Amino acid sequence: MEMPNQAEMAVRAAERSLAGKKCLVTGAGGFIGGALLMRLRDVGADVIGTTLDQEQCDKLRSKGLRASVFDLMNTKDSVPLLEDVEYVFNVAAMFNETEASEQQYFDVNETATVAFAEAAYEAGVKRFVHVSTVGVHGDVMEIPATEESPFNPMDRYHRSKLAGERAVLMMARELGEDEMVITVNRPAMVYGPGDMRQLKLFRMIARENFVMIGSGKTLAHFGYIDDQVDSLLLSAVAPREQVHAECFNIASGNPISLNDAVRVIAKALDMEPPDTRLPLGPVMFLATLIEYACKPFGIRPPLSRRRVGFFTHNRAFDLTKAKDRMHFQPRVDLAQGARATVQWYRERKLL
Repeated sequence: MEMPNQAEMAVRAAERSLAGKKCLVTGAGGFIGGALLMRLRDVGADVIGTTLDQEQCDKLRSKGLRASVFDLMNTKDSVPLLEDVEYVFNVAAMFNETEASEQQYFDVNETATVAFAEAAYEAGVKRFVHVSTVGVHGDVMEIPATEESPFNPMDRYHRSKLAGERAVLMMARELGEDEMVITVNRPAMVYGPGDMRQLKLFRMIARENFVMIGSGKTLAHFGYIDDQVDSLLLSAVAPREQVHAECFNIASGNPISLNDAVRVIAKALDMEPPDTRLPLGPVMFLATLIEYACKPFGIRPPLSRRRVGFFTHNRAFDLTKAKDRMHFQPRVDLAQGARATVQWYRERKLL
């Protein structure tokens, strides 16, 4: 599926605008941050990425990317990193740390995030794009959900991300017309070449041991990595009046039932779709028991309520605002994206 000319032109214009500009990407050791870092490097931006540990940093440097170690909790360490930076893409967050407390999530995803945004402002940064999540809407209460739909965060990660984006937006509304532009970007379920989070889903289908929990009628909204990166670039260069102090839900294509999503992935794998199912109630009960059993030992549970939530939470989003305000147009549907992802996994013998 090709992008309409207007959308393609908008992305190319964004890339040209960022060429030569000094940019900082936090959370560059992750999937989204790493892909953004590479795109910015490839379009000629003067960009550096930050990672939480040295191992991630070394991995980026081995690919010819500039990287530095930075913990969002240590705001003072950001001062030299922010020198002369014009564009900040804040992707770093605490995520999927089931052994961490609610307070630890809020310390990183709200308190430290706002402190970092304030440091960016003090350093003279022109644009601050904060990456949140569509998970602030949780199991959506409106289908499809818009940016103004009710919030319904389902776990500590989503609750802390909602608190973080609210605090950042409150800061944005207090800034003058000529001061830093702040935008919140909310990715959906991002996947694609390079992603390891959805590998388990692809691998289970490939090995014929995928089990659907529940009816499979729950809606999912996937976001291909290239589309997600496009949206971040567009967020950074759109006119201030279109994006300042605004949130944008980002995904690719249309919402799709889990039954259909599994069929699409199975087709990309040249497999017959799986047909084994388990009832939701007993699985959720087991996940709860496992979580509580693992918590005292600081062990990440092999099955958690958050993972089971993949089968229970409707995720379906209206992308009209992003299309109208910054000419965002997804270009990769799930069938195309699944094929590209399968190819990447197979080339690395991951399936």
